[in-house]
Parts: sequence; C-alpha cells; structure tokens
Amino acid sequence: MKVHLYGNTLNNSYNLTRFLRAFHIDAEMFLDDTSSAEQDYPWWEDRELSRDALPPWIHYYRTKPFFRRPNDIVRKMISDFRNCDVALVSGLGPIVSMLADVPFVFYSSGSDLNIIAMRRELLAIVRARASVRSRAARLVALMAYAPLQRRALHRADKILVLMGYQLKPVIEKYGLSSRTQQLRLAWDTAKYKIDQDRGLAAKYGRYQTVFFMVARHSWRSVWSDNKGNDKFIRAFARFVHDERPNAVFVTVAKGEDVTSSRELVRSLGIESHTEWLSEMNKDGVRRYESLPNCVVVDQFGHDDWRRKFPEETAREAVIGLGGVGVEAMSAGRLLITAFTDDALYGGTKPPILYALHQDDIYRRIVEAHAMTEGQRRVAGQAAQEWVYEWHDWHNVVPQYIDVLRQVHAATRSQLRGAVLQ
Repeated sequence: MKVHLYGNTLNNSYNLTRFLRAFHIDAEMFLDDTSSAEQDYPWWEDRELSRDALPPWIHYYRTKPFFRRPNDIVRKMISDFRNCDVALVSGLGPIVSMLADVPFVFYSSGSDLNIIAMRRELLAIVRARASVRSRAARLVALMAYAPLQRRALHRADKILVLMGYQLKPVIEKYGLSSRTQQLRLAWDTAKYKIDQDRGLAAKYGRYQTVFFMVARHSWRSVWSDNKGNDKFIRAFARFVHDERPNAVFVTVAKGEDVTSSRELVRSLGIESHTEWLSEMNKDGVRRYESLPNCVVVDQFGHDDWRRKFPEETAREAVIGLGGVGVEAMSAGRLLITAFTDDALYGGTKPPILYALHQDDIYRRIVEAHAMTEGQRRVAGQAAQEWVYEWHDWHNVVPQYIDVLRQVHAATRSQLRGAVLQ
C-alpha cells in the first residue's frame, strides 16, 4: 500500500510519514510553501534537516500554491500525488486529493475543517481584533478555499477528527458524520525524555518553580484561535502579589497578541517575575521541559466561547489536549491547562492540573508551586504513562493504518466491481 501525505501543520505529516515508514508502509510526504510559519516545516522538528537537506521520501515543491489557478509547479505536484493507493491529508490536502483524483483520509488540524463553516468564519474575520491586512488575507483565503474544501471533504473516504469541539458545529452540521471517526494525534513521546540541560539548570536552578508558556499569545478576541493567555497572566500576577514566590514566568514572544500580553504584564506589575524568549524550535522546547522545576502552561480558551458556538449545548467548552500539553506530559512535567474532552479518551482524564477559569488557574499555580520535587516526579511519571498509552505513535499509528487499509480495500473492491460490469 503506497500512501501519500500532505498538510504539515506543526509537522504532523512529517511525523506521521516517519511513523508509517517505521511500520513498513510505503509512505511519502509532499511539502510546499503553503505555510508562512517555520514551525510547519521538517527542519523545525529535526535540526539535522534543512530546505536543501531532506530525506528522499519528502517531495518539496518550492512554491506557495493557489489551487484555483495552479502554476506549473503545483500541477506537477498534483500529477506526482496521483501515484498512490490512498492519501492521508490535512490542511488543504482534501483539495489536492480531489484534484489528483485519489482516495483519501482526512485528519483535522483545526482551521482546515473549520473553514467550511463559512458564515462563522466570516464573522470571525470581521470581528477579530486583527490588522486590516491580516483580516484581508484571511478573507481572501476563506473565499478562495472554503467552497473547494467543503466539496472535497464530501468526497473524503474517511474523516478523522482529533478535536471533539468540531463534532457538533462542523461535522454534524455539514452532514459528514457517516464518514467520521475520532482518533488522536500520534506523538514521539520518547523524544521528550531527555537529560536536564545543564546551561538552563544553572540559569533557573535558583527558582522553586519555572512556569513555562509555549502557547502562542492569542486571547483578545473570542473570534481568534483563543489560547486564554491573559487568564494565566492575571492569575500569576495575583500569585506574585499574594505569595511573593520564588518563581518566574517564562513565555515565548509568539502570536498576534504579544504586544498586548507585554502591556498586561507591565500593568500588573510582574515584569520582574517575567522573562520573554524568542521563538524556539522543538529542541528549545525540549531543553526547557528538561528542567525538573518546570511547570508547563498551555491553553484556557475564552470565557465567552458561546458567542462563537451558540449551537453548542455542553455546559463547558469542549477543550482537548493541544500539542503543547502532549509534549509536557511526554517530558514528565506538571501541566496546567483546560481539558474537557474526556470522550476522546474513553471517558478518562489525563493526570494534569486542570483549570479553566482564572480562579481555577490561580489555585493550580499555588498547588504546583507547593509540590515537592518528589511529588512532581511522581505526577510526571503518571503523565508519561498516560500519554504513552493514548498518544505514543507505537499505539496510535496502527489505528491510522487500519483506516488506510480499509479505504484501500474498499477502493480495490469498487475497481473490481467496475471491471466486472
């Protein structure tokens, strides 16, 4: 079975290709310059790679594609993409698969599924607190690709949803339930079990706790991909003023609301307890998460989430584990984040410090800071065991392979039927 992959958000296709090949699947990855974010390219994940040094199973087409009027490079990519038994795609991969006329499995990575809800996405663009230029770019992309993506997804052989919040407002609303199942993202958890970085240990060893936020800063508008960073910053400020702790908040200067977050830190009087880092690759993330006094902080969503999803009947927003959360647990670190998507894990909850609202976050900060090194180590080991069971590629990728084989077998059966007719 030959499998082609496309759609490299946060290196998902790159990692899945590696994992599939480790299971002896003939898998190859197709890469272009769709994304403007370095985090979506293989060299962000593995430093030995570069634009000019990629393994032979990565086909790199150096162009930013416009699929409504493809240039010669994109036409060649689509032609090459045809040479497979089944495709495993995210991003705009359904469009590529449709144009190449190959059977395909789509796994959602967020906005690639959400854009088919055009009315809500249009409202999000209009109401988001973003620059005119940014909103204009999002509007052009929405109008150009949303209709194509919707048509392509209705041709998908299988849709894998990795985030439970998408089921009711997108999957059910647009009639995709019959071909959809829930699955989880495959992760190389062993990559995060590394020795403590000596340089960072010397720098941060004087602190009892290092609260590390890698999530991009996006919180001012419910209409954005909201991370709720401000809720943590406000809770941490309360902690600093109440407890005078030996703790530091370390965060990455990344995201549309970095300037607002910096101003919030200043206005709350916690600049001396805050450190801003430049954007880092996965090696940098792993180095910080090697610190035993590191507590990872991820996302908390927006308290007014119903404005964006009025049709949702759940008491709380459906919030799953993001990549940052999976990484933190893989490294055996305490994790403070929102989580309500129990259904994705058979009704079980990960061993994390769950917090959704600002008061919850404050209590979790106090709790994490008060834990001894031994207590953190025990909690971290429990997190590693849980995330290995539910996300490690050795356990998850066979489920992807089963789906791919089902689609391949069904396609071959249809071809035989057509020949017999």
